[in-house]
Amino acid sequence: MMIRLDFTGRAKRAARAIRIGPAALPGVVMISECSPRLPFKDGSVDELFVDDAVARRGDIVETLDELWRVSKPGALIHLRLPHASSAIAASRDPRPKPLLTLNTFNYYDPRSKPWDAHSPATFTVERARLRVAAGRGEGDAGLALARGPFAQLIEKLANGSRGSQYRFERWFAPLFGGFEEFEVVLGVVKEAERRRPEHVASAAGANGASEHGSKAHSEAERAE
Repeated sequence: MMIRLDFTGRAKRAARAIRIGPAALPGVVMISECSPRLPFKDGSVDELFVDDAVARRGDIVETLDELWRVSKPGALIHLRLPHASSAIAASRDPRPKPLLTLNTFNYYDPRSKPWDAHSPATFTVERARLRVAAGRGEGDAGLALARGPFAQLIEKLANGSRGSQYRFERWFAPLFGGFEEFEVVLGVVKEAERRRPEHVASAAGANGASEHGSKAHSEAERAE
């Protein structure tokens, strides 16, 4: 049986996800925050609908580590987060929050993750989308423009490829006020041992060969 967790109540009914919340609200089956302490075994969850449940957490790095811990290899984690390029998104809530972009998750990608990274978590970006306007009340006067044809054109151009997303995040976002939020689906990667980068492996091999040669030379000298 597949185990899916829903931390916000926004997962589609067809997902049949277990509703988890910080309080005994209608529909909540288990009381728990999306935090570094989840009541699940290692590698037990197939899919997590986190959405914006971690958007305002100061310990988001530790929480991502915990989501990775409870996930099976290949599990999917759905996130919706404020984008660092938008002053509106960063200042809407006065509580401290991390400044994140899609580029943040390159740190967790096995192809680019630092070998000495402190986090055990490894993810690949399976899907991603930049949004000019975040979801908020319909009474917001700026929504007409933020969701109009101009914003739709920007999103179409920005989300054409991962390369265009990077270029819009880095160069073009300040020209129109930035993206208020982004959605990303992470694929959980788990390996018994992460493969060392080639230059690290080569250096280790060279050091080993050098030590072996020195030892053989010393033994030859003693024999003489």
